[in-house]
Amino acid sequence: MRDVLTEAVLSRLGEGKVFGYKQETSRDLTTWGVAELDALTGWVGRMTRQLVEKLAGVPLGEAFARSAGREGEGAGVRAAGIVASRSWASVYRAGDRHAAHFHPNTAWSAIYYLTAPGVCELDLLDPRPVGYFDAGIVFAGEDQRMRLSCSPGDLVIIPGWLRHEVPEFQDDEVRISLSWNLNYSLHRG
Repeated sequence: MRDVLTEAVLSRLGEGKVFGYKQETSRDLTTWGVAELDALTGWVGRMTRQLVEKLAGVPLGEAFARSAGREGEGAGVRAAGIVASRSWASVYRAGDRHAAHFHPNTAWSAIYYLTAPGVCELDLLDPRPVGYFDAGIVFAGEDQRMRLSCSPGDLVIIPGWLRHEVPEFQDDEVRISLSWNLNYSLHRG
């Protein structure tokens, strides 16, 4: 599957965007018509659903109702799901990086590391704004940052509001990751 997905990404780079810090495909992965991508997107949705239900301790519809401040509305939900509102592939070459950012209007962000010559690093940043009252705790160590070291085949799921960045990539081979912005889909019945 990795070879098929890698070829699908590399063959579509000409249609994409070249930023000063990485290259990205332009069209949603879900429109490519690649069965392996569709299967991976479905798996990412299921893993995100499991994460939400495990963390919340309730079914997805109720977890969404709680998060939206609509307690009690989860009972009327016939079906709840996780859907990709946007998806893309990122290709990093030597010297590329992605500055700190978050994904607005997104419940969850998922990153699947497709291929890399070694470790794929991702920094998670303390979301508290400057000027907060310091209660004497830190999010991820003294520098307010936690570095994840991921490998091809790993999936990272984070809340859309969590600032994150990709440190400078230092290799002559490419690093490819697939990303999804995920939101809730509710059907009342």
